Amino acid sequence: MYGTCETLCRLLSEQYPAETPLTLIIWSPADIEGLADGIECAVSEQDIKAVLARIDAIPEDQRLDSGVPSCAVMDLIDQVKEAVPAVMVPADLLETLLMTAEQALWHREWTARDDNHPVPDSVARRLADTAKVRALLKN
Repeated sequence: MYGTCETLCRLLSEQYPAETPLTLIIWSPADIEGLADGIECAVSEQDIKAVLARIDAIPEDQRLDSGVPSCAVMDLIDQVKEAVPAVMVPADLLETLLMTAEQALWHREWTARDDNHPVPDSVARRLADTAKVRALLKN
């Protein structure tokens, strides 16, 4: 099943009597993002929704036989990322956008450090993404 918590609870209550014991295995957006981070792959909110929808599209008999293991979800992440169309951007425009993104991220990084707080994971990940783009621009 795929949907919001509210929708899933309604569907479960329609399909199963309240006293039916169940095991529920959940793949949340945070789980997908964490798995993608583990394989050093940046995913957008749209990518995550696409992966969750693809998990739901796995035939029920396959899900019952083997569940939805993390290796299957990693394959789905790869499929979603491969399906994203490439866009040609002039290098100077990309450089300008990259500089703007870095400056915004640096502000958030420095604010956290100045206040003796850890740099938020989202900021650290995005800074790593900008470093990857910088490396690609050098090639």
